[in-house]
Amino acid sequence: MMENSNCLSFIGKWLKNETETYQQLVVNFYPYEKSLQLFDLRTKKILLHKTKIEDLLLCDFFIGAKLLIFGKQIDIIDYGDHHTKLKCGSEQCTFSMIHSEALQHIGDILQAISENDLSIRKLKLLKIDENYSWILKNIRSEQPELSYFIDNIPSNSFVAMEVTGNNSYERFKELCGSNDSNGAMTTAPATLRALYGNGIYCPVNASNMESKFVFGNNSVRLCLKSLALFKNSTLCIIKPHAVRQGLSGHIISQILEKGFTISAMKMFRFERANCEEFMEVYKEVVQEFESMVMQMISGDLLAIEISNKYENACSTQQTFRDFCGPICPEVARITRPHTLRAKFGQNKIMNAIHCTDLEEDTNLELEYIFKFLP
Repeated sequence: MMENSNCLSFIGKWLKNETETYQQLVVNFYPYEKSLQLFDLRTKKILLHKTKIEDLLLCDFFIGAKLLIFGKQIDIIDYGDHHTKLKCGSEQCTFSMIHSEALQHIGDILQAISENDLSIRKLKLLKIDENYSWILKNIRSEQPELSYFIDNIPSNSFVAMEVTGNNSYERFKELCGSNDSNGAMTTAPATLRALYGNGIYCPVNASNMESKFVFGNNSVRLCLKSLALFKNSTLCIIKPHAVRQGLSGHIISQILEKGFTISAMKMFRFERANCEEFMEVYKEVVQEFESMVMQMISGDLLAIEISNKYENACSTQQTFRDFCGPICPEVARITRPHTLRAKFGQNKIMNAIHCTDLEEDTNLELEYIFKFLP
């Protein structure tokens, strides 16, 4: 395969629904042109001529990524050539926790990570369940390499997340700054700890063992629990286009500034069947249902349980829905310019935010996301 310095080449596969078999593809991405080209790996037959796809970004391409190309889901399973492996193979995953006073600034922290050309690929708001805290003690004694991390898990709620990007460990460590926030304020005042305090965990090395422990260990799920309330709360989902554009931090900051609280949070991906089931209420009433589903399954989503800390004549669901604004951002910018969709939405499909439309659906949606989905 001829290597092109302007092209990144990957091996992908997609499921052919009519035969229930996988077809392997060569996926060529031209980042400066935002163009894509597809070949059949076996026959070398062109399946898609070089085509510009504005929504695709370089950060969408990694081993394990799921791309949505003209309605077909393509899973990236390997690098296609040596040049791509050299360029993209240096991408690392780095674990972090945000807790204590820094948790109040989670939106600003996520935004700072995005502005430093790093991405978030996994995220959960968690707390130790004291009924199962013995599991952590056992793991600490059995796996001493995790002792520093386990000793630093706070007793109160914290955000666990995986930061990704080229050489992410050293770059994120530099972004965090000194372990002493007072010293950081003097020597590196723009670092996260200087701005938001010591409640930002950075690992002692680049092994990423903490992420595998938190996100991949079934035993840990018993002792590190979601904080979802399912009471006087409502659901917000930041859509894939907004997550890819690095808008999650801005949106979360606006939500907190409005006086809402965040009681649960998780990053996840929808499979098509799950998404259609979740959005079934719109199927017969919204003409753009298929396009809405396609957007929701096109990448990472950030689900947030929103609570209202103020006594209000309106329910939390109604208050937050009003804050999201009209479903069409063009209308929102004219009629309600201070709403989330007016500020961050592009069109009726890519309108940045899904929120629960009917109060009676609130718990159904929250439980589907925070109980049913892993």
